[in-house]
Amino acid sequence: MSITIRIDQQPETEVNYSNRNAAIVLGALGIDTSEGYGEIDFAELPRLRQRAIRALHQAWGIQTVAPTDESGPTRIVEIDGQPTIQRGVRVIDPGIDQEGVVRRLKEVFHLLAVAHELRSGVTWC
Repeated sequence: MSITIRIDQQPETEVNYSNRNAAIVLGALGIDTSEGYGEIDFAELPRLRQRAIRALHQAWGIQTVAPTDESGPTRIVEIDGQPTIQRGVRVIDPGIDQEGVVRRLKEVFHLLAVAHELRSGVTWC
């Protein structure tokens, strides 16, 4: 699943993040993502841009997520009368470090600046 943040007046200008990464970045701006969608009015853009600048200067305090690499259990099953090793599913989560948070905050800051120049709101879903 992912969340796309898009300028209303210029829909081709957008960024797309995993739900978790979008929640971290938008949360740093004080936006609640629990609904999975929302709108940012043009009048809110200056305040959110200020919050983005503050968040960039305090990025060391923003939540990060450590990478994980987990595998399901391996088991022996019988296929056509022969014992066969069946490996569990491997799930790799790259996480997000400070550098990733800062990069995404800069991208959102730029998107908000473009929206402000266009006098447009922003939608995320």
